[in-house]
This record gives sequence, C-alpha cells and structure tokens, in this order.
Amino acid sequence: MLSAGHYQILSTLSREGSKSRTELAQFLGLSKATISGLVRDLLDKDILSERELVFGVGRPSVSLAVRADAAWFIGISMQDDPMVLVLTDLHGTVHARVELPRPTDPDECINALARATEQLRQTMGEAGDKLSGIGIALPGFVSRDRHTCVACTALGWRDVNIGTAMAEKTGLPTWVENDAKALILGEELFGPLRGSPDFSMVFVSHGIGCAHIVNGKLLWGNSGGAGEISHAPVTLENSDALPCRCGNKGCLETVASLLAISNSARKIGLPTSAQELTTLATSGNPEALTILHRAGSAMGIATAQLIQMLDPSHVVVMLDTALRNGVYGHALLHEAESHILNRVGARTMIHFRDFEPDSFARGAASLAARYFIVGQDDV
Repeated sequence: MLSAGHYQILSTLSREGSKSRTELAQFLGLSKATISGLVRDLLDKDILSERELVFGVGRPSVSLAVRADAAWFIGISMQDDPMVLVLTDLHGTVHARVELPRPTDPDECINALARATEQLRQTMGEAGDKLSGIGIALPGFVSRDRHTCVACTALGWRDVNIGTAMAEKTGLPTWVENDAKALILGEELFGPLRGSPDFSMVFVSHGIGCAHIVNGKLLWGNSGGAGEISHAPVTLENSDALPCRCGNKGCLETVASLLAISNSARKIGLPTSAQELTTLATSGNPEALTILHRAGSAMGIATAQLIQMLDPSHVVVMLDTALRNGVYGHALLHEAESHILNRVGARTMIHFRDFEPDSFARGAASLAARYFIVGQDDV
C-alpha cells in the first residue's frame, strides 16, 4: 500500500516529467529527508527508476522517473464496431491490441470483453502479475462513480453496470467513462498537454464529441454532459434543421459530423468519403464546396462558443486528415477566429490532430493508470 506522499511523487513525476530529489522537495514543499524516504520505498517497489545525472550548483543529483513497466493496463474502446482493446504500460505506450465485434446484448458484450482481456493477459507472461486495471470508453452517459453506463444510444443500453461486471469476471478493478472524457483524460495524463490546467478536446467522427479540463479538473456538470457541443443547436430555421439521433433538430452533429457530410453528399449523388469530397471541392465543384464549407463553418462557430465560455489555453481538434487540410479545416479556423472576442493576453491556440484509431482505447487505459498514479479519483 502506498501513502499520500508516495502518490504525490508519482503524480508529480507523471505530469511534470523527471525530477531530482531536491526538485521534488521544492515542488512539493516537503523536506529532503521525507522525499528521500518516500523515493526509497518507490525504488524498492520498482515503481521509480534513477536516470541521468542533473548538473547544477553543488553536487550532481540523480533524476527520477516513473518506470514504464511498473504497471500495465487494458483500455477498451466501445465507440465503434469492432471494439478495440489495447495493452499499455504506465507511460501510455500500446504494446498489444485486439479487435472484436461489438454485441449490443450487455451480457454477451461483457463476456466477450472478459475473454479478450484474458487473451491479452496471456500474452504478458510473468508480467501479467503487474496487470493493474481496466478502463472502458463508450459513447454515452456514465455514472459519476465510473461503474455504470447510464445511457448509450449506439448500444441501446440503459443502466448497465459494466464496470462491476467486468471487475467480477476478470478480477481487475474497472472504470468506465464517456469516450470524449476518456480521450481528454488520456491527453492530460499521457499526451503533449499533460499537466495543462485548462484545455479542451473535440473529435469529429461519425459523431462529434467534446470534453474539457478546467482548473486541472475534468468538467463534469450535473449529469456528465457539461461542455458537450455535439447537440448544441446551430440551425434555427425549421425548414433547414435536420432531425438528430437525440430527438431534436438542427444539432451541430447533423451538419458538421462525418455522417452528416456523407449523408449530404449521398443525397446529391456525390462521393461520400471525406477524401473524395475534399478532392472535388479543391477542384472547384460547387456542391462539394458548399457541403464542406457549411460543415466546417458550423464546427468553427461551435468551437468559438466553447472558447468564449471556458477560455481554454488550447483546443485540440481531432479529425480526418482530408478534412483538416481542406475546405472544412480552413472554414473551421476562419469562423472560430472570426467569432472569438479579442482578449488582453494569450489567445487560445487551436491545434488539429490526426484521428488515430487507438486514441479512445489508450484514453480508456489512462482511467486505470490514473488510479495507480494518484490513488484516488482526482478528476
């Protein structure tokens, strides 16, 4: 068992990078003797490792880092069919992956995931003893305790306690989270923006997802839907508003998602893939231009709205490369920048990032890794 002091050191090294004992003492406000004792414990448990010498005033000091192989985790993405399971280390590096069909029956789905988890465990050999937890990311609402899928339209689930069921079948503690929230928690723990106190992530896929870190904490809200822009209304004229899967009309997802774009293209006989549509638009096809410009503009206005409300330092937008480099991406940036109020000081930076197939599963693994590093729910 680790103490609060041990977790402070693990959390600091995970978020801030390697530090010497002296730097840890200064950063955490603890005595050098206390830090030395805590570090010794973590070295004995093979959780920390000593790295290169740090040269400065006085004697050189040894840099400390969290060992990648100190613990292992399984991350499960249920966003799409097939589902993706990945095995990651404590640095978030993916070492193995499995794909399997996504059953809609809860029992069948849980049994399939438990079997795949055991399959991944078997690949680890003796290191399987260090498998420390499971994280699950799914496209729906999740209970605050991260055990129950409260509602998931894609699966037709309501109040499915998948976390407890998986823990019972695998013997591993299991946490569940909405896919967008898992994605940003993975970024906050493993990604380039780790440790950043205020940033947002948006993904444009079949649907649209969005999540936010505010003052170092995941923005949750009353029922887990805080800051979600996918179902924010962007089309107010009834004649133009399209029905959404949520039951309303004119939502952002009905205009700016990949599904919306492909549906619009299909109706007028154009290719439905983002790449082909972007190529047509680049060559001057007016109908392709209209579809992509309308979609990107809507996404840009929604991005400007979240920046106005939350004032993040960065907004990471994950999307298809063709959309990023074409009309869609240009329209998104133009509309976002045109509608952001000029503030004194630094502006919010909007970053495009390629949509990686294992991003959600890796984010799910970070749910379990977080508990190992912090020892409690810190978000």
